[in-house]
Formats: sequence, structure tokens, C-alpha cells
Amino acid sequence: MDTQLRNLLHDLATEMPVDVEAAAPRTLRKARGRRILTAGAGVAIVAALVVVSVSALRFGGESTSTPAVTGPNPQPAGFEGLWPETDAEALGVTQAAVDDGHQPLRTTPDGTASLFATNLLGWELADVSWQAMGPTGSDLPGAGAVLAISNRSFASTVPPITVQLRQLGVTGPNGVWSVVGVTTPLIELDEITELIVPENPEIMPGFFFFHGSVADLFDGAAAIEANVFDGPSLVPSLGSGRQEFRDRRFDFARFGVESTPDGEATLLLTIPDATGVSLGAVMVPIETPVFDAGPSGPSLNGLPPGVAATAQRIYDAALAGDVDALAPLLDPITFVYNFDDGSDPIPAWRQDPSVLDLMVAVLELPAADPRVIEGYGTFTIWPYLIDSDFAALTERERADLASLGYTEEDIQLMIDGGHGYQGPRLAIDETGLWRNFITVGE
Repeated sequence: MDTQLRNLLHDLATEMPVDVEAAAPRTLRKARGRRILTAGAGVAIVAALVVVSVSALRFGGESTSTPAVTGPNPQPAGFEGLWPETDAEALGVTQAAVDDGHQPLRTTPDGTASLFATNLLGWELADVSWQAMGPTGSDLPGAGAVLAISNRSFASTVPPITVQLRQLGVTGPNGVWSVVGVTTPLIELDEITELIVPENPEIMPGFFFFHGSVADLFDGAAAIEANVFDGPSLVPSLGSGRQEFRDRRFDFARFGVESTPDGEATLLLTIPDATGVSLGAVMVPIETPVFDAGPSGPSLNGLPPGVAATAQRIYDAALAGDVDALAPLLDPITFVYNFDDGSDPIPAWRQDPSVLDLMVAVLELPAADPRVIEGYGTFTIWPYLIDSDFAALTERERADLASLGYTEEDIQLMIDGGHGYQGPRLAIDETGLWRNFITVGE
């Protein structure tokens, strides 16, 4: 094999340093009739919230009464939680952490409300105070609580923020509490229009309209900010905007929102002061466009016929577990497999056919833009994630990384490393010849 071409193919597969230990082989399993990847032996990552002691939340002069109870938990059609967890699976991860002795603040409504204030409103913990609204009685299993939280550094003219909380999974003293609603007298949200979804939500986000008013204006707080997110943090953002007040009104027209797997997200409206600390907040659920996180075949849109044909044959053979059908699609003299130039991978794949699941998962994602190598032609490389900006990952990109078996911890390692995508990849040249397949960590 020509040395220059071999070096170029090797470079395509090794554009970033590999953290072998962090990218250990993933465990594979079947789900919904197709092969997908899970994070083998990975430790579930719990949302990194502000960590403080339980005693620090029992502020001097606070009422020691239990937060108000609004009755037994209802059984909503969907997941009711708005923060920090937005689905039952994430709640289960947090509950497991609590059961192991972590995150004790999540077992009380005042602890969870204080975490909300410090993480999303920018409040200092020492400034947070709370008061139960209504009668007490948290001994009722599965009860909901309503708290009024205030910031000691604010003027007395700034009203408290009302936070509604529920135990949406395990109930009782060790159950995790979730925020299910946030309101303030400062912000009146009049209406959120029905979501408008474009023909291709994977490329262009959906949008909606909403408007309202504020009850009062404060020096240094001349605008309202809107953020759509799906998880414990405003990052990654599914949509954001800022609008200066006009006669105490705000009107967000064509507010863009990205797709999510379940079509649900959280809208947070805040009024930040000059230092970025929020004077008031409203938090409500909203709809988003839905994208299919489980395609039924390879992603071949816009590919040359020869490349598409080879990709389809690789996909079909890998899905069927037919290693012998893959042999005619590659040249063992020039093929690059796991940094071994000019190798025949077929014997190794016969010994360990689980690698075929990676081929399926990679080809189900879109390819990157073709890369021209002078003198050798054009190479199409899967997945498109090799060109993604890991400093600003979209919800779609995070979901696609999850489909390859990467946990939030794995993704954060890639972000912190500053070298982008560090996962499996596959290349086919313009003649339809399969050029390489790299499985990081094997």
C-alpha cells in the first residue's frame, strides 16, 4: 500500500488522541428489534448540582415546620418533572444515588428548591430563604409540597417565587423530590401557541409564540430571558432568547426550539438583574419537535450511488451477523482496521462478531461531508459527529452519541479533552471500496 495513502487513512482515523481507558469497549444488546449499544460497565452520571450540607439549608430564623402538602401524587400521562430530571429513567439514576448515600438534599422539598435557586436562578445559597405555603403534613406518602423562596439580598418589593415539588418515584423520607412548577407574581405568561413543526425538524428547529407582561420594573432588570432545556442545566440549550421590556410587555415571536426524543422540554423565563441574578422566574413544560432516535436502516441521503450501495451491503451483513458477506467489500491489502494498515479483519470478526453491532450503529447515523484527498479521490466517513462542535453540542448530537453507547460522563471527557469525537468511524471511497473501520478502545 502506498505510504502516503496509508498515512492519510491513518490520520482520518486518528484525528484526536484516544483515551483508551475512558473509551473501553461497550456492551452490546438488542432492543426493539435492532442492535444498539449501551455503556458497558459505565457508572451512571448523576447531575452535578451545587453540593452543600443539609444543615446549611436550615437557616437561622427559618420556620422548622414541614413544607405544605397538597395531597397524594397524581398519576400524569407523562413525566411531570421539570427539573432536575425530565424523565423517569433519569429520576431512577438519581434515586439510586440517593439510596447509596449521595445527594441528601434531594430527599427534602426545601433542599431541592434551594438547589433550583442556586443552579438556575444564580442565587447564593446563604441568600436563600423558604417558607411553607398552606398546612403542613409531609408524613403523607407521595405528597406534593409548595414553597415560597426568597432572596435575602433583594429589596422587600421583590415578591417570593413559588416552587411546586413532588415525589414522582419513591415516596417517603428517602424519596427524591422534583420541581414540577415555578411561578412568580412578577411574570404573567399569557399564552403559548401550539408548536409549529417544519418538514425536517432534524435540520430546522420547530418554533412557537408566547407573550405576557411583568407586574413591576426594577433598576438594572430591563429584560426578560427565555431558555428551553431538557435536564439539570440550561446547557445544552434547545432554544434561548432575550427581550427588552416595552411598556412592561414581552412578545417572543417564532421562538425556535430544537428536537427532542420524547417531544418534551422545559421553558424557563427569568428577569435577571444587572449582575445576572434572577428576580423572578416562571417554569412550564412545552412541546418540541420529535426526532426518531432509532432509524431502521443506514443513513444514505445524498451519497453517490457506489458509496450508498456499499454502505447498504455493510449494514445488511452486519445486521445479519454475516461476517463472510463483508469480505468482498474490502481489500485486505489496503484496509485499515484499528490502526493496523493493510490488515484482513475477517478472522478477528469471526472470533468476535460483536464488533458488527458498532457498524450498524455508526451507519444508522448520517455521514460527514465528503473529504477530498488529492490524488486518491473522495472519502465518505461515518458518523457526522467527527465534524461536530463539542463545545456546543445539540440535543440531537447528544442523543446520537448515546446511541453509540456513550454516557454523559464519556461525552464530558470528549468536551474537556478539546479534541471532539473520539468514537468509532467507517470510511468508503467514491468507487464504493470500503477503506477503514476504527473501533476505539479495542
